[in-house]
Amino acid sequence: MRKEIIAVIILILLAFTQKNIDIEDRNYALVVGMDESQKDNFKITYSFADLSKVAETKGRGAESVSASYEGDTLRDIETQYKRKQDRTLEYGHLKVLVIGEGLLDNKEKYNDFLEEIREKKDYSRNMLVFVSDGSAGAIVRLDEEMNGLLSDHLKRLEERHIPTKTITLKDVLRGYWEGERVKVPVLKANKDGVEFVGYEILPDRT
Repeated sequence: MRKEIIAVIILILLAFTQKNIDIEDRNYALVVGMDESQKDNFKITYSFADLSKVAETKGRGAESVSASYEGDTLRDIETQYKRKQDRTLEYGHLKVLVIGEGLLDNKEKYNDFLEEIREKKDYSRNMLVFVSDGSAGAIVRLDEEMNGLLSDHLKRLEERHIPTKTITLKDVLRGYWEGERVKVPVLKANKDGVEFVGYEILPDRT
């Protein structure tokens, strides 16, 4: 586990050292949760690797902090983020997307979500996708309490339960637009962290 955390940190440090960028001026999103809010908006919860505190952890790795924002579109949310944060939002190391069950149940909002995601090239097509049994934000906020990074924990969970097929954003987008059946693992938050509880067949465009 420690090796995986250190590897993530090294990759981020190398990327920004080469560009002569101060890492403390950036928020590096590793996991993002997408929900529908009570106001029929999007609610996004980010989990960031707080590399500014690496020295304080005495070699244990990066700490994680989370933050949630609401808006009618993803672009609105990013605008809101810029108004409230003095750090630039970086997606280059985004590993996991968690989709809330409420968003899946709202077909129109889910379509709007995938339309926007399809145009966002900074969302890696290779990141893992999960569905949450309940709020996606509740899953993402667990990153602050876990020993190690949530993104690494979910990767190991995915490897144990889906040994033959990794479900990525690329699979989800292709399945939606081409009418393919995509079965995504479902997560549930519990007192011990997060657990795998089954699968969800994602809706397509029809």
